[in-house]
Amino acid sequence: MNQEQVKSESAIRDVVIEYCVVCNYRAIAAVTAKQVEMEFGVKPTFVQSKVNGALEVKVDGELIFSKTKSGRFPQQGEVVQILKKRMKGEA
Repeated sequence: MNQEQVKSESAIRDVVIEYCVVCNYRAIAAVTAKQVEMEFGVKPTFVQSKVNGALEVKVDGELIFSKTKSGRFPQQGEVVQILKKRMKGEA
């Protein structure tokens, strides 16, 4: 497998950030989206959650961060770090 094939197979195609509107998590979702876009050149899609307190990040259909499961917001740059590890095959 050549380097171009590895790059295309590990490339991020779709990022979805689901956030709670009632909880006013739009700003946190926007900051996370901007970090992802700046680092990977992929503009995330925003989805308004029907789950109270949700802030979920999915990449190519895979849940990579969940405030609902973790009970906390992502740290500054945490989602980008998770994505970098995922691309290297570490996550």
